[in-house]
Amino acid sequence: MRRLGLLLLSFLMIGLLFQLTVPLFETPDEIWHIGLAAHLARGGSLPVQQPAEDTPWRQEGSQPPLYYMLLAALTRALHLPLEDLDRVLIVNRHPSPGNAALPDNKNMALHGSWERFPWRGAILTLHLWRLFSLVLGMIALIAIYGALRTMAPDRPRWALGTAALVAWNPMFPFIMGAVNNDVLVNMLSAVALWLLALIWRKGPSGFRLILLGLILGMAALSKLSGLVLWIFTPGALVLLWNRHRWSRWSLLQAFAVIYGLAGLISGWWFARNFILYGDPTGLNVMLEIFGRRSPPRTLAELLSEIRGLIWSFWGVWGWFNIVADPPVYLFLELWGGLSVMGAIFAGARAWRQPDRELRALWAGALGYTGLVLLGLLRWTSLTSASQGRLLFPAIGPIAWMLWAGWEYWVRRWARGKSAGWVWAPAVIWMGIAWIAPLRYIWPTYAGPSTWTALPAQARMVDGVFGDHLRLVAYLPGSAAPGQRLPFTLFWECLQPTERPWSVFLHPVQTPRVHDVRQVDRHPGRGLFSTTDCRPGFRFVDPYWVTVGFDNEVPAVLRLRIGMWDLDSGWIAPIRDGQGQPIDYLILEAGKIRGRTPLSPTQLIDARVGPARLIGVDRPMEVRPGETFTVTLYWEVEAAPVEDWRVFVHVGDPDRPPLLQHDGPPRQDDLPARWWEPGDRFADPHPLKIPPDFPPGVYTLRAGLYRPDGLRAEVTGPQGERPPHRAVELGILRVVAPSWVIISSQP
Repeated sequence: MRRLGLLLLSFLMIGLLFQLTVPLFETPDEIWHIGLAAHLARGGSLPVQQPAEDTPWRQEGSQPPLYYMLLAALTRALHLPLEDLDRVLIVNRHPSPGNAALPDNKNMALHGSWERFPWRGAILTLHLWRLFSLVLGMIALIAIYGALRTMAPDRPRWALGTAALVAWNPMFPFIMGAVNNDVLVNMLSAVALWLLALIWRKGPSGFRLILLGLILGMAALSKLSGLVLWIFTPGALVLLWNRHRWSRWSLLQAFAVIYGLAGLISGWWFARNFILYGDPTGLNVMLEIFGRRSPPRTLAELLSEIRGLIWSFWGVWGWFNIVADPPVYLFLELWGGLSVMGAIFAGARAWRQPDRELRALWAGALGYTGLVLLGLLRWTSLTSASQGRLLFPAIGPIAWMLWAGWEYWVRRWARGKSAGWVWAPAVIWMGIAWIAPLRYIWPTYAGPSTWTALPAQARMVDGVFGDHLRLVAYLPGSAAPGQRLPFTLFWECLQPTERPWSVFLHPVQTPRVHDVRQVDRHPGRGLFSTTDCRPGFRFVDPYWVTVGFDNEVPAVLRLRIGMWDLDSGWIAPIRDGQGQPIDYLILEAGKIRGRTPLSPTQLIDARVGPARLIGVDRPMEVRPGETFTVTLYWEVEAAPVEDWRVFVHVGDPDRPPLLQHDGPPRQDDLPARWWEPGDRFADPHPLKIPPDFPPGVYTLRAGLYRPDGLRAEVTGPQGERPPHRAVELGILRVVAPSWVIISSQP
């Protein structure tokens, strides 16, 4: 018992660590479980679900209500406050549940100073609700240990090892320390299996049968997965009838007691569902609210999700969007694969032995786990629910079979001798369970970092949004097509907003940059509420902008920056540092890097300032009134220190150009300040010939110049330096237009 006590203590400590690092509302569906429990605690009645109605509990209002009733009773008995729940629950209007690939915005609620310790008001109440759940998790551990000690009293290591695998499974304290009805059904399932083990070992008694009936009724009133116990129990009772030589009348009496009590406890709920929805389970309306898979998944499609199911049984946190390091899953798959194979061999060997107790243990573990798995497969074929936590009603049998499978290999490798390293997997999982809250969860939900001094590469902005927040500077980034471009804003709070504002980053579309995904989210990696914007608070606000493949590279990405209220659609007005209004704030967010194959029709080799002109596409002959394009092909050889512009001139170099196109490179899609050695790009320049332009032969030249007009030095392939600092592109012939007279007479 001392070892069990230490195990329970370690589970409690790990569970409390998860409680401290996982913000409220950030476990699966917790935000809606809290909504339903709070509704009942405030004196509300059980909700009647309407698919078109938006409620604080959403689909959870279709769940059996026992867990929420217990929380409501606890809240009333202890006079726990909930008055400020609506103020502290600020929903993230741009959530991304289920997407572990995103580097930010993994939260379902916004978080702020109101959640800091010491807890007060509704925050304190919700943490006490979580603590209540954690206590139920400890009861589940005791029941799992007790069931194995009962079924295999001569193998105490099975009970302790199984309980250790459960307690140190990094997902178990995460889920069992949350506000979620999974907690109650998991605990009741473990207790029911322990009761069946006691009846198997010690025989039936009136007390045990009554208690089993109560547990089955409460399980069905906790979650529909509790009905698996109703299906499993008859098979167990038939085996018990055979083992203990019951009379048929005794068996019928046992059924009557168990299912009579279970029906009395939970039957009203199913009758209510049938009256309201025409479905005793209420799943029809629940699916209408939560969303159906259309069409329902086939078995083959469900099996393709098996890896995610296994991973999330052990370690996918948050809203199914926080994952561990790859070595964790490599260990899981290697150890899990060995343990499953070992369990198959161990089970087959047990079936060949005369030990009826061992055969019954394997039959019960496989049977109950199989029923839970079938229920999950059915449910996830209807809606997106391939989450390992939904197998937790059978976590005890699953953990025992994995332990027995691993022990099978250890005995073979140790040649039947006792080997202490049979505990190695459990100890590894314990280490991961302690590390996970600090390594994976805490950084995900850490609030925005503050700044005092700006990075040297930051670019100043000084834009004020709605007199509430000042954008002081930004830090551009770079990315290749198919990557995310990092982009960081540096804010200073002036005063809190009345409602939480969102930030939008909308890409400025150009002919070359048109495949960039816009970003809409709350600031501070999606976590920060501008209602908590204390004057003088300065924070860093990083973004990652997804760049698609259908962009011409290299190019500069420009973003329009703004703040808005999603509910009303109101966009905050912007003023510059002098107080003048700004219609749009557009920033050069970064560079889309890459190399595009170049194939100019005319090769050139001339060094122009920091770049080399390697070719040109141009027409040989044009007519007055036409517009033609001269495309220059550049290769950057050195980082420029000037903001170079490009000129293309037609005419005598000693006189003003007759035709010209001057401006930023690549029509401002790649200004010279963004050039880097190795950049290669095509640079088109359209020129329009006036209708009265005289026909003749003209020279065409190009080069670079500074904003003050000074041209870049030009060096030819032989080292020659043209006096006019321009590269000769060749002769352009302007020919008179051809006229064709069409007569109306035959």
